[in-house]
Amino acid sequence: MVGKVNKSKKISSNSGKNVGGKVFVKKTDLIGDIVFKYPEVIPVLGQAGLHCIGCHVSVSESLEDGCLVHGLNKKEIDQLVIDANKRVNEFENASRVSFSPVAVKELLKKVKSANSKYVRIVNSFGGDFDFEPSNSIEKEDVIIKLVNDSNFVELLIPSRIERMLRNVEVDYDSKIKDFSAKRKKNN
Repeated sequence: MVGKVNKSKKISSNSGKNVGGKVFVKKTDLIGDIVFKYPEVIPVLGQAGLHCIGCHVSVSESLEDGCLVHGLNKKEIDQLVIDANKRVNEFENASRVSFSPVAVKELLKKVKSANSKYVRIVNSFGGDFDFEPSNSIEKEDVIIKLVNDSNFVELLIPSRIERMLRNVEVDYDSKIKDFSAKRKKNN
């Protein structure tokens, strides 16, 4: 792996139901908080019928209350909490985003041409990601040091986006002059 983690933020666990692994999601947690901290649980919530995770009520409604409104019973709610925690644990144990040597070389070019200290990964139109030169570190950034030969570039990535890109490898295609990403399979 080319990318190495230089600094990362830890998210503390809390109590609740789970089978194996740490507990991150409780049924008393607000849906909005769960989705913000652990975006990887969105498909799990959607499969349980909670398709309104982005609605205005999610910021003040607990997971249990949202489930009850959508007709889930206690057993189904408990299973949803188990499934959500399983998903979070998978991401907790997943490898950080990695970059091919060619991708690191292109990021180095971006940093040098802009005379910047870092490169930041940002959301772009349509849900894609892009890279922008940067000279400042934000409070929520995770810093990943990417090494290519004797050169390195430090990638700044908001912790929420870093979670979404776990098990992803980024490459650069010189023919189309763009980056591409592919999720690696879990071992």
